[in-house]
Order: sequence, then structure tokens, then C-alpha cells
Amino acid sequence: MAAGLPGLAACSSGGSTDAGDSATAANEQKIGAADVTARQEADARFLVKTTGNALLEVELGKLAQARATTPVVRTYGASLVQNRLELLATLRTLATAKSLTVPAALGDDEQAAYHEVSTQTGAQIDKRVMALLVKTQKQDEDGFDDMSDDAYDGDIRGFAAKYLTPVREQLAGAEEVADTIEDLP
Repeated sequence: MAAGLPGLAACSSGGSTDAGDSATAANEQKIGAADVTARQEADARFLVKTTGNALLEVELGKLAQARATTPVVRTYGASLVQNRLELLATLRTLATAKSLTVPAALGDDEQAAYHEVSTQTGAQIDKRVMALLVKTQKQDEDGFDDMSDDAYDGDIRGFAAKYLTPVREQLAGAEEVADTIEDLP
């Protein structure tokens, strides 16, 4: 199933297959062999997307810690890394329990987004990191909100409901930091 955290650090696109696409294809193959509903397929897509976002958020948090010019962005990055690593561990455990595959590394889209941000310097890196974090966390919030009510699987529904409030709080924190640094040159 999903590999451990060592694949997390791989931000270069050394492989020819996209991690997110591979996980989705593996899940589609498993789902195709079973009699499943569209809601079950949505459960699998949610786990893949949430894992991909969490992997990207961890890498962006690390980037913020290492290269951000403002203490508030560095501090937010450190907090986010810790929160997302915990979320990733829970996601991987849940996916394994449900016999679903989640990405072990950044997918091509996530790698491209990370690379674009990582090439910035000065205050621009702070702004770009926070803008991308707000974007991905809004996607997370939407996904968790939807799945807390609509997931087919009760465990996935419970997972989404449990983490919806922390995801919302982290998004609010990201928006606050982004507002704080908005006027940087």
C-alpha cells in the first residue's frame, strides 16, 4: 500500500508516473472488480486528493520554515508540518484499513506547484507559499465538509467529521497569516 514518509522529501520529478494518478488508477482497478457505488468512488478520490494536498502542505511548510522572510510565516509553516504529518499518518492508516491506495509522494501537479513557489525569493516566497497553502486548504475544507456528510463509508465519514474543525482552524490561520503579509513589498 502506501509507503512511509521517506518518499515525502522527493520533490523532483524523477519518476515517470504521477503518484496521485497511480493511486487513483490502483483504486479504480480495485473498485472496478467490486460492485461499488459512485459514493464509494468519491470516498477513494477524497482520500487520494486529501493525501496529495497534505503531502504538498508538508513540503510547503518545510519551505516556509527554511526560507520565509517573516517569522509569522516560518511559525505557521512549522505548525502546519506537525499537523499535516499527523493527518497523513491517520489517512494512511484509514486507506490501508479500507484496502485503498493513497499517494506516497507528490504528484506531478503538486511537484509543479511546489517548484514554482520554491523558485521565489524574498517576500515573494512568503506570499506565494501562503497563497498556495490557502488554496489547498480551501480544497481540504470543501472535501472534509462534503465527506463528513456524504461519505459512503462510515469510517471515512467519521474521519472527515473529526478533522473538519482542525482543517477549518488551520485554514483560518493561513488566511490570517496571508492577510498579515499582504503588504510586504
